[in-house]
Amino acid sequence: MKLDPFAKVKKNRGALPALVLGGAGLLALVLVAFFWLVGEMEKPQVALNGESPHIGLAKQLTLTASDAKSGLSSIEVALIQEGKKAVLLEKTYPRAGYFSGAGPHKIEETIEITPKSLGLKDGSAELLVKAVDFSLWNWFRGNVTIHSSAVTIDTKPPVISVMESPKYIKGGGAGVVVYRVSEPAGRHGVMVNDIFYPGFAMPKRGAGIYGACMGLPHDIAKIENAFVVAADQAGNEAKAPFTMDLHVRKIVSDKITVSDAFLSAKLPEFATYYPELSGTPVEQYIKVNNDIRQANYKKIQEICAKFQPERLWDGRFGMMEGSPRAGYADHRTYLYNNEKIDEQVHLGVDIASLEHANVEAANRGLVVFAEYLGIYGNTVILDHGQGIFSLYSHMSQIDVSVGTMVEKGALLGLTGTTGMAGGDHLHFSMLVNGIFVDPREWWDEEWLKIHMLSVL
Repeated sequence: MKLDPFAKVKKNRGALPALVLGGAGLLALVLVAFFWLVGEMEKPQVALNGESPHIGLAKQLTLTASDAKSGLSSIEVALIQEGKKAVLLEKTYPRAGYFSGAGPHKIEETIEITPKSLGLKDGSAELLVKAVDFSLWNWFRGNVTIHSSAVTIDTKPPVISVMESPKYIKGGGAGVVVYRVSEPAGRHGVMVNDIFYPGFAMPKRGAGIYGACMGLPHDIAKIENAFVVAADQAGNEAKAPFTMDLHVRKIVSDKITVSDAFLSAKLPEFATYYPELSGTPVEQYIKVNNDIRQANYKKIQEICAKFQPERLWDGRFGMMEGSPRAGYADHRTYLYNNEKIDEQVHLGVDIASLEHANVEAANRGLVVFAEYLGIYGNTVILDHGQGIFSLYSHMSQIDVSVGTMVEKGALLGLTGTTGMAGGDHLHFSMLVNGIFVDPREWWDEEWLKIHMLSVL
């Protein structure tokens, strides 16, 4: 058999394209892998916490930027107005390598904006955030994320005009302040000493007119300051003072004897809801009358922190038929075996009637609470709008549910002895923005007409 001298060459020639193709494929895989690692196309993520369309005299923003793959290369934040660029933040990061994590994966920066110091004026501007990563994509320039938003610079505070305010007010009393704000307001209301009473719009009085219902604490001794405060949408704040004559409430004292029979009757009920109670019966009673009382008060504050903006009530608040017992702001001294064990203030009026008598809504309102509440026992709270609330407690039975709108005189439940009650009665309270006030004012039709309805 005669051998073909070119057979080996032909064979090698056939293998050469395969080798070339194999090498090219391997190179392509290497390049793909390389660009997968350092030429990724995922853009950085940016977020601004505190961003709003308005910037006042001073504003703080928190910038969070991240890039999960190649990492961040640079970050820039600027305000642009009429072609002028005011840089708020500018940072570049050194390359730490050519693979994942060449730069930081996440950064967080606090940015202070003070337009006047930057030479910017009131008016329109553009807030610009630019983030670049370390990717070799985009012709080695990296992936770029640009976040742009239109803003308005406003460094002038609103003008407040106090239109009406109480001439005099007493501890535990209520009143209304009416005021005008020159531009749309963000947070606004009335400050008396260290208590803030949020305002509400009064569209029937006109555009830009607001009101705030006040309820002074029963033990207020002096009005250190009283003013309307309002901030515009850019956060610029203004204040306008007003004056009131304060009538300090006289202290009325009362003594209550705590008996072993009372402790035996009440402590099992409290143990059901508060199994952590421990110690002697007297120690448990003191804990309920103090710690649990404070927790109940905190819960009531939370409930009253939100209210319906419109007025739901009208006219005099109804008073349950019966015999008033303990009064509002009575200072109670609790005695056990003729020794003082505690002191508290009674922030409502107790009314005794027949056993399991009907408890009716004192005025139109929205049920915002209807369950057991510690020292108050079974309790219903109604929101009457604009910061006014009524509270009904010690009930044996609750016949309404949260979210129900009830009319004046609607049945809420029956009187009872739940909570810190020694006998069947209704404990009734009025609250203004979470402050317990004197219910007798709200039962007085003439007082309501002069001090509340004529203004509202």
